[in-house]
Amino acid sequence: MPVSNPRLKLLLQAIDLEEKEQVQRFSLDQQHTLKSLKAEGLALHPVSVTRKTFGYLDYPEISFRINYPAETQQFRDGAAIECFLPGQEPVKGMLLHLEGKTGEFRLFAPDYPDWLEENGVGIKLAPDQRTTALMKSAIESVEKSAALLTLFQEIHGDAPAKKSVPVNTSSLTFFNRSLNESQQHAVRAVYDNEGMVILHGPPGTGKTTTVVEAIRQLVGRGDKVLVSAPSNTAVDHLTLGLLSHGLIVLRVGNAGKADEKIFPHTPEGKLGNSQQQKEIRQLKKRAEEFRRMALKYKKSFGKAEREQRNLLFK
Repeated sequence: MPVSNPRLKLLLQAIDLEEKEQVQRFSLDQQHTLKSLKAEGLALHPVSVTRKTFGYLDYPEISFRINYPAETQQFRDGAAIECFLPGQEPVKGMLLHLEGKTGEFRLFAPDYPDWLEENGVGIKLAPDQRTTALMKSAIESVEKSAALLTLFQEIHGDAPAKKSVPVNTSSLTFFNRSLNESQQHAVRAVYDNEGMVILHGPPGTGKTTTVVEAIRQLVGRGDKVLVSAPSNTAVDHLTLGLLSHGLIVLRVGNAGKADEKIFPHTPEGKLGNSQQQKEIRQLKKRAEEFRRMALKYKKSFGKAEREQRNLLFK
């Protein structure tokens, strides 16, 4: 059902325009040649594949090297990319990291493309349609929730803001005795308010410390708490704060670069020594053996060899 709120409509239109602009800017066609994309720092071509493996969620992960001076400033960690070979269907992926002339990317595909190690393979920036799809979904969900829509309208001045809910001044024993009066007030607001509380403060004013204390108070009274943040780094920062006080935490998200202190508290870390994980490792070894056998077949072979190759891949 389409949104009816004018401001939400405007946000969705803005995202559509941005997405179309990205598609046009990153496309490889007659208007945007490979040479022009390279000149704008939007493509790295060619790249040399140095290592192939299967990583997070068993996606193919490829290490590569650039053997020439290249403009790499726009290739930031986490950027949406496409791995391509002229004349072949490109494969979508994500840049994991790029430092100097070496980097690594992940492909959102069940296996490597057959042409991956041929001459002329490159990577180019691509529209981040996954993020824009999430943004659209989030905006559409605002109108489905009366509380969210009211808050959205209040923040943007489309509706009169409600008066602040008074904070219960009853005594609360703080775990962290070093909190100042403002931080204590914020913790009480979170503890007492059944609706929504917004904590605001400039950098360095102890927002994370305050949030950690509030979570400890909520857990202390028997609540279960879901914490989210806009980046893996922010989630890790909060996780370390909670772990340092002995709380039981399950950190969900990309565990590929999780701190060694945090990894045991991820699903992957908790499953590390389980029987199921041991079976998974054995299956992955067998899968890799079949993959190597299939890749031994050359491009020109008969019907029987082609069927055998397909069976091995399957």
